[in-house]
Amino acid sequence: MSEHKSRRFFILTASIGTGHSQAARAIAEALKDEHPEDSVRVLDFVSRDALSVDQIIKKTYLQLIKILPEIYDILYNNSQNSSFGKTSQTLLSLSFRRRMKRLIQVLKPDALIFTHPFPAGAADLLKKRRDISTPLLGVVTDFDIHQLWIDRHLDGYCVATPELVNSLVGYGISQDIIHATGIPVRKSFYTENIAKTSVEKGTVLIMGGGLGLGRIIDDIKILDQVEEISKFIVVTGQNIRLYEEVAALADQLAHPVELHSYTNKVATLMGRSELLVTKPGALTCTEAMLMKLPMVLVNTLPGQERANAAYLMGLGCADEAKPEELAEKVKFILHDKSKREVMKDACRLVSPYSAKAVVKVLYDMVKTGDQ
Repeated sequence: MSEHKSRRFFILTASIGTGHSQAARAIAEALKDEHPEDSVRVLDFVSRDALSVDQIIKKTYLQLIKILPEIYDILYNNSQNSSFGKTSQTLLSLSFRRRMKRLIQVLKPDALIFTHPFPAGAADLLKKRRDISTPLLGVVTDFDIHQLWIDRHLDGYCVATPELVNSLVGYGISQDIIHATGIPVRKSFYTENIAKTSVEKGTVLIMGGGLGLGRIIDDIKILDQVEEISKFIVVTGQNIRLYEEVAALADQLAHPVELHSYTNKVATLMGRSELLVTKPGALTCTEAMLMKLPMVLVNTLPGQERANAAYLMGLGCADEAKPEELAEKVKFILHDKSKREVMKDACRLVSPYSAKAVVKVLYDMVKTGDQ
């Protein structure tokens, strides 16, 4: 190994949904494994201050997708290809620019990695104005490219699929700096001991993402009528009220419920399950693919989740169900072993080594900058 000073890397995420944070942890884990001589830290770029602009943005976003999903869908689609998107991006970047500049001055990183577009946009603006020269790497954690990711001064991009390379090129980003690495997932989802976990027949895992969004209570009531189900495992994430509601409902159900709040045992729970019922968050679904776990997608939010659902259904590893179709679709998949095998087989298209691939891109980028 060649002698060099220990490098300092920081992965900036934003706690709006947990997929961005999980991807950041996966990259940090791979970096520590591959380059133990260097240091890496994951930082949440969203301020904890309830009155801060980012908390207001976070609350507005969560309220919008919950109460007025159609309006969010229009905003998302308009932001994809209009001046509205560019204006939104510039306003967000300006809001976060000062904090990003202070952070870089204090931390003096050898490179910054972003798993969320908010901090990436702020750093991009600083680089555009030549206030910083730090190497910047964006890691897109959906099966779609949002306008907020179109940063002209990032030094590299890691995306989920080769199709997204073409999408970014269509936005005018140089193909030379775009890498189809896949979405980074922690190694607990593909290590041997997890893979050998024995599947418990008829066990359905129900998840609503780390924020516990969706209509999980209604879904459980609908699925309680399905005889092919032997047991529910329910993960409510950080939603404490939802945890309490599921706990109260459990006594009234025909099927037993194993209930978890936010947990780092998701790989084990997936390994025990025969089917996953979830919202189409790209990170959760990539984890399920690595576990060869068939999926039924529910409560799809507009925007990125709609694109994620379309991609996963196109692969054949997932089916999507409206509330009135949910019981029938789950019943069919649990009843038909050949259908489950086809869905499992479609999961093989995901690579377990995406986080390592991101780390390789990072080090190649830093090496090029050193020359």
